Amino acid sequence: MKKSFTIIELIFVIVVLGIIAAVALPKFSENLKQANISKAQSKVTAIRSAIQVYKNKHILLGDETPYPDSLTDTKPFDVILSPGVEEGSDAGEWEDLGNEKYKFHISDDEYAVFEYNNTEGTFECSKSSSNPSKVCNSF
Repeated sequence: MKKSFTIIELIFVIVVLGIIAAVALPKFSENLKQANISKAQSKVTAIRSAIQVYKNKHILLGDETPYPDSLTDTKPFDVILSPGVEEGSDAGEWEDLGNEKYKFHISDDEYAVFEYNNTEGTFECSKSSSNPSKVCNSF
């Protein structure tokens, strides 16, 4: 007598695996999104700290305008962070929008836009109609 699986048993296993995948994939996607938000929170904290370090250094040097005019020279944030960050439009990456606005891509369809104010030295998440993310509450 041959020992093998019947077609019914194979279909049952495939259905069970499909159900497990249907439950697991949304959880994985949400975990990835939360990881990208944590990554952004960490980088925003580093940027804000670097702005303050820059300010303190330039106050000690006697500069009248202690904040950097721009955070970007060749790569986003390379004026205050060495070596800056790699620019991109994939999830978990920063994009320089110009005019001291920076977009952090949380997922394929969600992002947060940050704006640097060089007179006050602030780096804040822009809560505007052009920023569809509700993630600004995390910052």
